[in-house]
Amino acid sequence: KVGPSPAWLSERVTAAGARSINNVVDVTNYVMFLLGQPLHAFDLDTLKGADGQAHIIVRPAHEGEAFTTLDGEARRLSADMTVIATPERAVALAGVMGGLETEVNADTTDILLEAATFSPSHTSRTSRSLGLISESSLRYERGVDAAPIAENVALAAALMAEVAGGEVCEGVIDQWPLVTLPHELEFRINRFTALAGADIPQSFIKETLERLGCTVRQAEASVTPALESLTVTAPTFRPDLEREIDLFEEVLRVYGMDRIPPTLPGGRGRVGCRTQREHAIEIVHASLRASGLNEAMTYSFAEPSDLDRLRMAHDGLGLAVELVNPLNAEQSHMRQSIIPGLLRSVAHNQNHAVRNIQLYEIGAVFMGTEGKKKPKEKTRVAGVLAGSMADATWNSKPEPFDFFDGKGVIENLCRELAIPKLRFKAFGAQDAPHLQPGRGAEVLSGGTSLGWVGELHPLAIAAFEAQAPVTAFELDMSALVKAGRPARDFTDIAVFPAVCVDVAFVVDENVTHERMMQCLASAGGSLLEQASLFDVYRDEARVGTGKKSLAYSLVYRAPDRTLTGAEVEAAHERIISKVMGATGAQVRA
Repeated sequence: KVGPSPAWLSERVTAAGARSINNVVDVTNYVMFLLGQPLHAFDLDTLKGADGQAHIIVRPAHEGEAFTTLDGEARRLSADMTVIATPERAVALAGVMGGLETEVNADTTDILLEAATFSPSHTSRTSRSLGLISESSLRYERGVDAAPIAENVALAAALMAEVAGGEVCEGVIDQWPLVTLPHELEFRINRFTALAGADIPQSFIKETLERLGCTVRQAEASVTPALESLTVTAPTFRPDLEREIDLFEEVLRVYGMDRIPPTLPGGRGRVGCRTQREHAIEIVHASLRASGLNEAMTYSFAEPSDLDRLRMAHDGLGLAVELVNPLNAEQSHMRQSIIPGLLRSVAHNQNHAVRNIQLYEIGAVFMGTEGKKKPKEKTRVAGVLAGSMADATWNSKPEPFDFFDGKGVIENLCRELAIPKLRFKAFGAQDAPHLQPGRGAEVLSGGTSLGWVGELHPLAIAAFEAQAPVTAFELDMSALVKAGRPARDFTDIAVFPAVCVDVAFVVDENVTHERMMQCLASAGGSLLEQASLFDVYRDEARVGTGKKSLAYSLVYRAPDRTLTGAEVEAAHERIISKVMGATGAQVRA
């Protein structure tokens, strides 16, 4: 009689995480949770064919075969899947889920109880292809012990008779009469001690293996000296214990790797040192931490729509690399940029009331190439700045991070790497759609592109459910390493006095500070030690429409003498003449 389960059975099945259905199905679930053996109960009458007899077989599914599972979903099967079937139709997905037509219900009076071991690969392929993960499929994917199946199914039949009444028919039908035999392995104590690097007592080894279900005895003296070797019989429920090294691993796992004393490997003439790349990566870590950023580690898997949501152009990023067997639909591709993962971290922190967020990550991005099997991997360093540097205080208000904060982080980084000729080239309106117009730039060392920095577009930030503004950067690690100088240039401390002169130029709005600095450095020669912008002024009445005033402080110094007034005046006039000729500037009185 199929009906509700007794309280003890229902409570135990519920506590294990399953829903109580009826007394017959609950018994199969209870035995599965208790012993690790998935079972399936069929309504026997639904399996009978035209001859009035019930037959089941295990076969590959037919290509395109229709099948409705217990959850009521109609599914199309493929030829690489395995089904349990009658001669006429499929009645269950082998190792995954039963069929709706043969389920046990209140009218069921006769039960066919099926227990099996199925190929882990076939079960995994069936469940993953259909997106149908069940308690049974998870166990079959990991491997089910074939030795105690007869005992397990007998226990299930006895429980069914106890909670549902009826009689258990005599005998079983077994289509796999071979007996699963346990592995017998030799455990060499001396070999274990040499590999482990610790003298672990033999009594501990023996006790540990026995607690794990193994049978341990002294090896025969004719094979190996008795005190140096053990014969270990691994239980059938541990199919992973196939080699001697597997037993070593089990003992070390229980003993604790933290208890193994560290030692240096032996050898002569071995001198180790970091490569230039490794040294540069350490500098990058140290510089970004010094700038206030915390290291993050995000997934290398990405959603297919990440770049489109970020509004980032696909040019130069290669083809998307799609995973054959992804963990889920949201992580079905390998990332082409680190920024989407960091933006998700920003959103997560903001959702938990963390306002000031400064993160960076050094990781790989993946670029596919048409006609090639393996994608290219490039190491990038990326960072995001959201919120402000500090919280508000009684006498100051926090300033939100902007483009210049990101630019400052990169300047500090490049200074530590001794990268020469660092400059920032402003992006045009269509050059970087993922950045706000006028608030992004390409990072260059001479003519070599290192990456980009800028304030992310509000629509890109909103697509990842974060709050604007967010400043970000992404640099190519290989380009940083190649541009950096392992040995720095240095100069002696100046002993001769400097001459400081201020000058203001009135220029058109489209003349950039970068262009002005190029002209100053070119014209100043060896006498111009430093040029720094200290004021930007706009006033239509005093400066003119479409004009701005850029005021610079110029420092002149000679390394070997005190400059005369005539030398400074000549150098200053040369600079003014060069800037005026190159930019159309006028000196503001």
